Amino acid sequence: MTPALSLFLIGTLFGATLNYFQFGFRTCSQELLNQGQTLGIRAMIIMLATSSVLFFGLLSFGSLNEQPLRGFVQPLSLAVIGGAFVFGMGMQLATGCTSGTLNRLGQLQPMSLVSFLALLVGGVMAANHSDFWANSPALPPVSVLQTFGLELGLSLQLAFLGSLYLLLSYQEKRSLGKVSPLLTQSIWKIGQWHPWLKAGILLALLNALLLAFSGQPWSIANVLPIWGLKLSDSLQVPIDWSFWSYGMTYANRIESSIFVDPVSLTTLGIIVGALLVTLLKPQLSRHQEKHPLKTYIMALMGGFLMGYGAVIASGCNIGAFFSGISSGSLHGWLWGFSALAGNAVIIHLRNRFA
Repeated sequence: MTPALSLFLIGTLFGATLNYFQFGFRTCSQELLNQGQTLGIRAMIIMLATSSVLFFGLLSFGSLNEQPLRGFVQPLSLAVIGGAFVFGMGMQLATGCTSGTLNRLGQLQPMSLVSFLALLVGGVMAANHSDFWANSPALPPVSVLQTFGLELGLSLQLAFLGSLYLLLSYQEKRSLGKVSPLLTQSIWKIGQWHPWLKAGILLALLNALLLAFSGQPWSIANVLPIWGLKLSDSLQVPIDWSFWSYGMTYANRIESSIFVDPVSLTTLGIIVGALLVTLLKPQLSRHQEKHPLKTYIMALMGGFLMGYGAVIASGCNIGAFFSGISSGSLHGWLWGFSALAGNAVIIHLRNRFA
């Protein structure tokens, strides 16, 4: 099996998992902010704990089969805060994050195509502004793994995740009178696990597999401007990206086929994996509804904001949040809380003016 095919198959498993278990980052955050339900966020915490154990172990080796292993560790910058906040607003407007948009493309939902194209436009616009955001105020990157080492770093990471899990459980019980269970019986009875718990653990395993195989974790955001620029070239849109610093940095990837680009291959795999589930198990896909025009306008605005925010923040809910935290980078937490704030703003405005 060729490396390209292996990457594509891993991406396919990502997409199939998201669709089959109907797992979405936007849904989890909305349930927390709108209803006080923490089940989705708690499933994500278990996902992060699982991936942290695997990532910290792999990254501590430094390389595997003579291939360097690198996590996603970024500076604590204003660009991360601003980009994640804008992204959080966009994912609420578009009713889906980047992985959710790709998942819904595989579900053949027309509105997702609007969001997807807007993602590319937003990504290209952010690439054009990359110099401005690169010079924004920033603190040096901080990695729990690199700072404290494997044993202490992993202990601190798991302790924080565990404390957050208990805090959310306490808050849900206080607000709603009970805590929605992720497990209905014994932990060993996997069939009794909540679908989102199964999805979270599978995604953590797949992300670690991708890290071990390709040398880098799961990401999506950096294909957005590349695909957008390729699309603009094919449509002969007069955009001279060759003078952008972003275009010069990624010139080889822009000029090369997406079928040799690792991130493009896994991203295409997400769409195909979700599509396979749609075709094989159509009853699992979300009900196709007719949406009013304003919903498509929101999808357009939301997709643009997500594309712009993901690129300037050096990642979306996948690369910055999931893979960043799993790598031990504090910028992942900065991204997560900033995105949650962006979600909260749109939810507040929606509830107030609905």
